[in-house]
Amino acid sequence: MSSLAITSRIAVASAASLAAQALFGLLMLRLFSPPDVGAFTVVAQISFFWMTLALAQSPLSFLANIHLSPVQALRQALRTSVARWLLLAPVAAAALWVAKLPSFWPFLAWAGGMALLQMGWYMAQPWALRTGSARSAALARAVPPILAVVIAGATGMLWTGSGPVGLLLAATVSYGIGALWLLRREQGVAAPEATTAPGLAPKTPAQQDDRSAGLRLAHTVADAIAGTAVLLVWQRAYGLAEASYVAVLLRLLGLFPAVVYAAWPQVLLSRGQQRRTLSAWVGFGGAGATALAGLAAALALHTGWFAPSWQGLAAYIAPLVLWQCSACLFAAHGHMPFQRGMARQFSWATIGFNTLQLGVLMLPLTLHSLGPVAHVWWLAGSSALGLLALTVWVAGKNLK
Repeated sequence: MSSLAITSRIAVASAASLAAQALFGLLMLRLFSPPDVGAFTVVAQISFFWMTLALAQSPLSFLANIHLSPVQALRQALRTSVARWLLLAPVAAAALWVAKLPSFWPFLAWAGGMALLQMGWYMAQPWALRTGSARSAALARAVPPILAVVIAGATGMLWTGSGPVGLLLAATVSYGIGALWLLRREQGVAAPEATTAPGLAPKTPAQQDDRSAGLRLAHTVADAIAGTAVLLVWQRAYGLAEASYVAVLLRLLGLFPAVVYAAWPQVLLSRGQQRRTLSAWVGFGGAGATALAGLAAALALHTGWFAPSWQGLAAYIAPLVLWQCSACLFAAHGHMPFQRGMARQFSWATIGFNTLQLGVLMLPLTLHSLGPVAHVWWLAGSSALGLLALTVWVAGKNLK
C-alpha cells in the first residue's frame, strides 16, 4: 500500500480520534457535575504529564530507529519509559497533593494506572504502524477514544452516582484497550540492513534518532512548559475570559497540525521514506484546512451562532490561524530531522524556539501598556516565523 493510501487512513482515524475526544468533553458537561469533572480533569492532567515525561518522545524514537528490529526497539523503549515512570511517581504525588483533592491515595492510584496504560497506548500506535496493516494502525488510533465516549456515556446515564470514578474508569479502560495493540503483529516491516564493505566500519543508518535520553527529556519538558505557559500567562495578565478565547481557538485550530503530524511524518518514518515535495503539499493542505476553520469560526461569530459573550474571540482568530498554519507546514516535515542526521540539532533548535515563545509571553512584564490583542499578534507572529524558519532549515538540509 502506498504512503498516500496509508496516510489517508491514518488521517481519517486521527480525525475520528480527535472528534471522539471533543465529544467526550461534551458528555462530561452534560452528564457529570462540575466537581466531578474538575476532579477528573486534575487527575487526568497529572496523569498526562506523568506519561509524557516518562515516554520522553520514545514513540518518535521507535519510528525513527528503523534500523533496529521492532521487537528490540519496543523493549528498549518500554524498559526506559517504565523506569522514568517510577522515578517520576514522587513528582506526580506532589502535584496531586498540591491540588488538594479528597481521597489522595485512590486518586494517585488512578493517575498512575492511567499514565501507565496511556503510555502503552502511545507506544502501541507506532508499533502498529511498523508491524501491522494500515487498517490495524488506524484502528489503534480511533478505537480507544471512541470506546471512552461509550463508557463515559453509559456510566453517566446508568450509574448516576459514579462521580469522577465513572470518567476515570472510561479513560483507564480505553487506554488499556489501546495498549492491547502491543500484542498484535500482523506483518513485519523489515529493518534496513547497512551494507559494509570488507575492512570498513559499518555504515551509519540514514534514518535514526541519535539523541540522548536526557536531550529527549529536555525537549519534552520544554514543549510542555511552553504549551502550559500560554494559558497560565494569559489568565494571569488579562483574565479568565481572554484566556478562554486563546484556549478554545488553540484547541480547535491545533487539531489540524496534530492530524498532519500523525498522518504523514509518522507514516514516512515507519516506511523510511522522505517525499520532500509531497511533504510540502501536505503541509499546505493542512494550512488551507486551518484557514477554512478560522473563516468558519469568524462566520459563526458574525451570524450570532455563538453567544454574545464570545464576541471577543474575533480579534484572536487571524493571529492564531497564522500560527497554526505555520505549525501545519512544520508538522508535515517532522520526519526529516531524523532522516538527515539532524535529530540532536533539531531538539536544541526546538528548545530555543520554546525559549523564544516564553520570552514573548513575558512581554507584559516590560511593556505594561501592551494589551491582549497586541500581545497575541506578537506571540503568534514570532511563533509563525520561528516555525517557518525551522521548516525551511530541515527541508533545505542536504541529504547525508
